[in-house]
Amino acid sequence: MFHRIFRADPTTVRAALLFLRERFDGSAGDEVIAKLELALAEVLNNICEHGTRYEALRLDGRAHAPLIHLCVARHVGGIACAVTDDGRPLPASCLAAHGLPWTAPPPRDAEAILLLPEGGFGWFLIQDLTASLSYFREGRRNFLAFIVPVTEPLLQNAPAAGTT
Repeated sequence: MFHRIFRADPTTVRAALLFLRERFDGSAGDEVIAKLELALAEVLNNICEHGTRYEALRLDGRAHAPLIHLCVARHVGGIACAVTDDGRPLPASCLAAHGLPWTAPPPRDAEAILLLPEGGFGWFLIQDLTASLSYFREGRRNFLAFIVPVTEPLLQNAPAAGTT
């Protein structure tokens, strides 16, 4: 199990992801851990980029970055993740089924390549990498939960509870 509370800041997000990878190393295959890290990186970085509430200013006039609670637990069927934050509400369109923003073959013209989208892949990736994705908002907090499926049994060399 893993639990952290931190501000929505790219540096603290990266530190949490590094610690998460270390904590779950050996509890599932490398491919599953990579999917977990990618899905959480997309979710957490979205909170950093889009969640700041500019109407909630600190005393020095800076925007107050959302406070994130991250809880991750390995169980028989997968790795369950719960993310809560006090940032702006998640737009309903984020949970709609997403496709890739570009599915045609890459253009050959150099100018046309510059027009390809560089964003818009996040929610497609999150939906593709996870199962049982759910979201609700209660009061001023967002609640997002999902599972990264694991098909292999719990690995024997996983760290014992209370270690690391």
